[in-house]
Amino acid sequence: MKRIILLIAGLALSIGIVFGLSYFEKTNGVEAIDVATEIKGSIISQNVLSYEKEEIAVNKLYYQGRLLAVVSDMDKINAFIDSEYENYKEDFPDTSLGLTDDFYIANELTYARFSDVDDKIISYLKDNHYLGIKAIEVDFSTDEGIFDIIYVKSIDDFYEARDSFLLNFISEESLASLRNGEKISDPTVINTSVDMSISIAEKIDYSDAVVYPEEIFTDVGEIYNYLCYGRNEERVYYTVQEGDTLQGVGFRFRDMRPETLKTLNPDVIKSTDQILVPGTRLNVTYFTSPLTVTVKKEKLSYELINPENPIYEEDKELEAGQTRIKVQEAKGSKNVLYEEVWINGELQSGKELSSIVTLEPVQGVIAIGSKSYYGDVGTGNFIWPIERVFITCRWGCYPGHQAIDLQNLYDYFGDVYAADSGTVIRKSYDDISGNYVIIDHNNGFKTYYGHFNVPAFVEEGQTVVRGQVIGQIGMTGFATGPHVHFEIRVNDVKVDPCIYMGC
Repeated sequence: MKRIILLIAGLALSIGIVFGLSYFEKTNGVEAIDVATEIKGSIISQNVLSYEKEEIAVNKLYYQGRLLAVVSDMDKINAFIDSEYENYKEDFPDTSLGLTDDFYIANELTYARFSDVDDKIISYLKDNHYLGIKAIEVDFSTDEGIFDIIYVKSIDDFYEARDSFLLNFISEESLASLRNGEKISDPTVINTSVDMSISIAEKIDYSDAVVYPEEIFTDVGEIYNYLCYGRNEERVYYTVQEGDTLQGVGFRFRDMRPETLKTLNPDVIKSTDQILVPGTRLNVTYFTSPLTVTVKKEKLSYELINPENPIYEEDKELEAGQTRIKVQEAKGSKNVLYEEVWINGELQSGKELSSIVTLEPVQGVIAIGSKSYYGDVGTGNFIWPIERVFITCRWGCYPGHQAIDLQNLYDYFGDVYAADSGTVIRKSYDDISGNYVIIDHNNGFKTYYGHFNVPAFVEEGQTVVRGQVIGQIGMTGFATGPHVHFEIRVNDVKVDPCIYMGC
């Protein structure tokens, strides 16, 4: 019985070997054609036509790690790529066209022979714009990772555009000095500033790349425009009207300063004192850059020191209502050194580093009649209603503007002070001035303060003294930025406050 079993097993093994060899020969011999097995997983449909006895070399084209197809004639693919380059040769001379970085070619050995799909490969590459030019990839990133990528024709183009963008915020001389590590001296001239440092918050990395030509910034101007506005394609323009000034135009758009409008329109505006010609088209779109450029400056300022409010001394020799100045009050002055932080051309903050008093203020002394009371009567000498004054819009900076608009350089929502002593005669709100206050100084003068952030801190009928806090800077009503709308009225007629303030 055992012998029968062994004979049967041996016979089965022999049959298996014979049929196995036969199958091997058919699947690996040259006569084994017309297999027509479709390759699984390839992007382009392609068949295995046969299997060879010897291994053959083939070029497999992969896209993003996935097999696109097996190339039959690499010379045909290269000839197509070379012919396509002629379309881009003018814009991209002295280079070549190639497959983008998402592709790679693997030279592999295989027993299989594949169907020819080279024409399909060419159509696929052309239709999907997968042919690229050698370029420089520029990555912009923060600690959270890459947030944008651009491609430039040359790194020198990018450097030139980057420096042009930086020169919007810093002088060419300062940029060169800082790059050379030169020591920067503090400013010595009043009302001038010195650039002490410059930095870019984002990280910029460069690498070689092959990308579709239409994705490449081909000149410095395109790169510069991207650095100014990123992917933002929207622009706002303003056409100058009769009577417009740079201050007035800036007031309408984010309280931009004349210097800012000059920066945004370098081909049109050459000076911040320039007279605008009606019909001129101005770009009033502020930067939306992918870069955060911080410039630290030191500024030397001349500032007035207000004297303390006058001392009133009773003089029985004077009749009621009469006054006599015994000591004429006078403002003092000081030189103050500030450190300012500017981000993309806009002042963000400032702090005092040091100050030197150049002239001491003089407190006035006024003799009054024994029956007179001058607690609610102004001196006629006005102080600025805010600190660190910057005038964003002067008298007549746009048609009908009969006031001056004031901004605190380093504290946009800082305190507002009574410019002189008097009585609050109006505390209200309207759509134009927002929260506002009117003070009667009981000597022919009235002052008006608009756009308070919240209702004034004083009430109608209340007596205030010069320098008393009456409110907070804001932008209620019609205002594009925080400021104080300040008027001086003489016998109820508006006059240019600069006549009395010494703007």
